[in-house]
Order: sequence, then C-alpha cells, then structure tokens
Amino acid sequence: MKNILRGVAGAAVAAMFVCGCYNYKAPAAATLGDSYSERKRDAADDIFKDMKVLTLLDAQRIAIRNNPTYISAYHAVEAARMRYYQAWGAYSPTITASYDLSNSHSWVRDDDRRVPRSDRFRNSLGISANLLLFDGFSRYFSLKAAKSSLKYQELMEEDACRTMMLSVAYAYNTVLLAIEQRRIAMEDRKFQLDSLQNTRYKFEAGAAPLSDVLNFEILVNNAEVNMIAADYSYDTALYALAVLMGYPDGTLPADLKFSSEIKTDFIELPAVEIYLDAALANRPDLKAYREKLNIAKYDVYKAWGAFSPTASAFVSLSSNFDNDGGRNQPTLYSEDYGLSYGLSVDWTVFNGAIRYNKLREAQANMAAADFSVAAQWFNVVDEVRTAYANYIQSVKKTKLYGRVRELSAKQRDLVDDEYRAGNAELTRLNEAQRDLVSAETSLASSYINVQNAKAQLDAVVGGNTAEYYLNESDKSNQELYPGLGNLPNAIDSAKSETAADNKNAAKSTDKKDDKVAKAPAIPADAKAAPAK
Repeated sequence: MKNILRGVAGAAVAAMFVCGCYNYKAPAAATLGDSYSERKRDAADDIFKDMKVLTLLDAQRIAIRNNPTYISAYHAVEAARMRYYQAWGAYSPTITASYDLSNSHSWVRDDDRRVPRSDRFRNSLGISANLLLFDGFSRYFSLKAAKSSLKYQELMEEDACRTMMLSVAYAYNTVLLAIEQRRIAMEDRKFQLDSLQNTRYKFEAGAAPLSDVLNFEILVNNAEVNMIAADYSYDTALYALAVLMGYPDGTLPADLKFSSEIKTDFIELPAVEIYLDAALANRPDLKAYREKLNIAKYDVYKAWGAFSPTASAFVSLSSNFDNDGGRNQPTLYSEDYGLSYGLSVDWTVFNGAIRYNKLREAQANMAAADFSVAAQWFNVVDEVRTAYANYIQSVKKTKLYGRVRELSAKQRDLVDDEYRAGNAELTRLNEAQRDLVSAETSLASSYINVQNAKAQLDAVVGGNTAEYYLNESDKSNQELYPGLGNLPNAIDSAKSETAADNKNAAKSTDKKDDKVAKAPAIPADAKAAPAK
C-alpha cells in the first residue's frame, strides 16, 4: 500500500514538470534591444533578399508572416484554446497527494527531579480523490462558454487579417501614388525648363521681356518643390508599409522596385444586395459579436445552476507510521492504513439574494450583447454600402478625369504653340500648364482611389481569410505561419481571383523595365523619371 501511494504521488509530480511549456517563435531580434544602430539581426532582416520587384500580393504575404500585431492575435487564440481545455478539466477528478514527516522531543520533570525525554517520530502519506457529480450544469455551460470564447478569438484573428490586408493595400497604393506624383512633377519641371530655355533665346534676341524669363524660373522651382513633396510622401508611405510587413529597418530597400501601372480595368458591380449578403455571412467581426452573445447566454444558464444542489464523491487512502519512545521508556511502534469513501451533497438555501441578483446581472449582460450584435450588423451594412458607393463614384470620377486630362494636354500643346509663335499671352500658357498638371494629379489620385475602393470593397465583404494570401510554399511550411492549420479555407471565388491576380502580376513583372518604377530617391536632375 505504501509503495502504491508513493508511486502515484511521484507520477503526479513528474507530469507537472513535463507538461507545462508553451513554445513559440520569438519576435525579430532587433525589437528586443534598445539600440537601432547596434541592433541584433536575424531572418527578419532578410525578408527582401534576392527580391527585385515588390507586388501588392507579395507585400500582403510578407505581412501575414511577420506583422507582430497579427502574430499576437494568433497567440491570443492559443490562450483561449488553453482556457477551453481548462474547462474540460472540471469533469475530471481532483487527486491530491500529501506527505508529512515530523520528529519531536519533550521533557517532563518528575518528583525525583529527573528529566526523562520522550521522542516521537511520525511519517504519514495520503492520497485523496474528489469528483464533482452534479452542479446544476454549471460545468457544462462553462465549457460551452469557453468554446465560444475560443471561436471568438479565432474570428478576431481573422478580422485582424482582414483589416491588416486593407492597411497594406492602402500603404502600397500610397507608394504608387507618390511615384506618379513625382513623375508628374518631373514632367512639369521639364516643360518649364524647355520653356525657360526658349524664352531666354527670345530675351537675348530682344523678342521677350525679362519678366517672362523670371516667370519660368519661378515655375521650375515650384516644380522642384512638388518633387520634394512627392519624395516625402513616398518615404512616409515606405515607412508605413515596412512596419506593416514587420521589416526591422523601418523602410524598404532603396533598390526595390514597384509596379508603376496604376491604371486598372473598371468592373461592373452586381447589385449591392449581393455584397450585403456576402458580408453578413462572412464578416468575422460580426460572427465574433454573435459568439460574445453566446457567451452571455451561457453565463445566464450558469447563473441558474447556482440554485441547484451540488453532489460530489470522494475516496481517500492514507498510511501512518508512528514511533513513540524515549530515554528510560519503552518504544512503541504503530503503523496503520486507512480507506474512506463517500458521497456529499450541498445545497445553498439562502445567501441574501446574491444568486438572484447575479442571475439578473447575467441577463442584463446578455441583453447588452444582443444589442451589440444589432449595432455591428448595422455597421457592416453601412460599411458595405459606403464601399460600394465609393467604388462607383471613384470609377465615374476617374473616367471624367481621364477625359479632362486628354483635353488639358491638347489645350496646353495648342497654347504652347501659340505662345512660341507670339500669338498667346504668357498668363494663358501658365494657366494651361497648371490645368494639365492639376488634371494629371487628379487622374493619378483617382486611379489610386479606385484601387483603394476595390480593396475596401473586398475587405468589407470579409470573404478572404489569411489562407487567401499565402502561396504554395507558405502552405507547405508551417513554420512561416503556425496558425494556418486553424484557418478556414478561402471561398472558391477568392481562390479563382487569386489565380487571376497571380497571372496578372506575373505578366506585369515580365514586361520591359519601363513598366517598373524604381523607388525615387532625393530629387536628382541626372535621373530619368519613371515611365508611365
């Protein structure tokens, strides 16, 4: 019996030390230090190794693997999973082992003034088990609530992916817009320099006043100011994109190129009701709110369980060894074993209406969660309608801006020819050039707005999970994204769209170099403008 008790106690202690570690891949080494210039480097610093062109899909794939906020959401899911396992533990017996070892000495003076000593050595070992049989179904509803909490965290992870991918698209498109703005500024500067040179020849020949020369010198400087502003917009967009992608440098490599094609084919959207149906069926944040409502419902059911009795079964084994003796006294040995078992029932009859008020509190929380779902439902509908309208108006405006740009270019060329022939005023040429620059800037911004509106529309529908953004090498390497196995599959339409995007991306990167815009550096006259 003693050996059995010792074996059970030893096994319990060993299990506690063996099964208690949560392993995870640490963040980028650079983030663990307090110096940027002397930071440690690891694999995160090699994200762009051997990469020449960064596409939007590549940027999103890299963000999936390296964005710390998104990875944190994955670990929040794992924490919820452990809470779910804890809830299952309430159905298992509680086994407790105890061990006591003591040795005591005592002295008692007798009538003969002797001080005999008594020695007592005790050694006891025990093990007990308790099993809750019934508690008004509180354990059951705690388990259901923990399961809904796990599902809630999984949905919030999916929603974190949804919002992060939209942020990556916005940042990437801002980079493209800055590249286009710098191209426009450089073309404006080139036109003003050509006009300045031509006007100087006229001034030297006495055919133009000095004020005309000064006019074009001013406009050349204004164009350079616009180039500097475009470079600043480009740099800040790079910073935002690098952070989203988890790149420790905080900016992207200077030799990395981006696709310069900001134009996009306009698509005819189906009825907005189709997008509404898809969003209400797929949006992870709306599903997460519904899981919180389920948790609130289970809390109400648990509160009802407090009104019922609880029943438990118990069993206990014990072993005691007692050695009692001392100087001038006989030594007494005793060793005994014990076994006890039974059933206990407890029922709280009255506790100051605490249970009743806890029940009402849980019901009020359920009502609040119910209306939170309704509020989020309206929010989803609003976001879908807004994104839908945004795409439609962006397409309409882009078509008009394209026409305005064509007319402005034709008008500028005509006025320029007239000015060179001496048939148009300088102010008219300035106005025509400003109109052309404004039209090109508006058209570029409008094309980017269409791209953003498309990304926004995809995001508000919520049809693309994290798996949508992973390529086949990612899917075969679980180290890159440990939570992939817990993600739902992307919808079929998303898969087909991914294939089309990959095909288009491959075509764009296979074109000539004039279809790829290099990251613009600080304004340098010697560098050519990126091709349109």
